[in-house]
Amino acid sequence: MKNRIFLLIIILISNSCGIFKTHHKDKLIDFENNSLSNESLKLNGYYFTEFELEYGENAPPFIDDYIKKTGINKIKYLSAFFIYEDGFVINVGGINGLSHYYCAEKENYENTYESAHKTIELMLESQNSTEKRTKRICGFSPDDIGSKGLVQIDKDKIKIQLYRIEMQNPTKDSFNSAYLYELNGTIKSDSSFVIKSEMEFRTKEITPENQVFEFRQTEQKPNIENYFKKNKNRFK
Repeated sequence: MKNRIFLLIIILISNSCGIFKTHHKDKLIDFENNSLSNESLKLNGYYFTEFELEYGENAPPFIDDYIKKTGINKIKYLSAFFIYEDGFVINVGGINGLSHYYCAEKENYENTYESAHKTIELMLESQNSTEKRTKRICGFSPDDIGSKGLVQIDKDKIKIQLYRIEMQNPTKDSFNSAYLYELNGTIKSDSSFVIKSEMEFRTKEITPENQVFEFRQTEQKPNIENYFKKNKNRFK
């Protein structure tokens, strides 16, 4: 799951816009009648989990430079979910404190979780830029289905469905299809939940997980309309 999350943020940041074939529409949560409340989970921020990726040869240039300077080859990453009251969710994955993202330029780059959080904050600030190009590139791709999904809560159970852009034909180098994944877990409190499993609808494979997501409050969230409600005719 961690490597897939890392790949998704590369796709998101590169602004790989396009029309994708969307699969598993019949398995979607009822997005038209779904709703959440702050009583179940706090919603004025994002939920994140921490993890490390260990690099060997062929690391990205900025990470390779860091490894050569410090001798440290384990890089700290965050994966985050922005959850909305109508059940819409945006996943921002593969965020570290070292990457020089166009939408999150900052003076100091550190291999710390706090630096990764700062990157997310700067990405949020960038979406409100007065520069048209910055606003377009840093607007969390409102017209793309990749890394977007739906959340359903039933008592202390949480279900997150998420679309990921993948190759329909593994032999061709193009990300042209949106495939649905489902994460299932348990709500621990109004500020944390744990993901216990992940199912890939494409293969019906279920992978055990044990990822705890904690809440972090922010002044703003991605300013995006619910993708599924906005494009509801595509899901009928």
